Amino acid sequence: MDDHAPDVFSATVREMQQRLSDRNLSGLLLIPVQCIEHWLWYLKWRIENPDSTKNINLETQPRPAAKEAVYQARKCSTKHSNPIVERLAIGMDAEWLASRSASFLAFHQQVKKYLGALGLL
Repeated sequence: MDDHAPDVFSATVREMQQRLSDRNLSGLLLIPVQCIEHWLWYLKWRIENPDSTKNINLETQPRPAAKEAVYQARKCSTKHSNPIVERLAIGMDAEWLASRSASFLAFHQQVKKYLGALGLL
């Protein structure tokens, strides 16, 4: 959603809020696409380098580089990206990703804290 105009973003948020109220849910999790693309890049790197213990920093790389590395394209449709995301996310090791990505570590800690406060952990 971060590539959309502000009015499109606002409309999408309103739609999501309506869908939440329809399901009697009280939370909405928004994650910048750039973060997700970099996290996917880490996961792809791990799949391609399963025996490596090297701690690389991909988060300093520009977003176009992440898109190219993950999707082999600078722009792609969800029809193209969704199967790639699903393949990379299967069996994802959240603890490993948190040990490699500062942004994922922060996200992971916030989600665990929130779930703990709800008594779900």
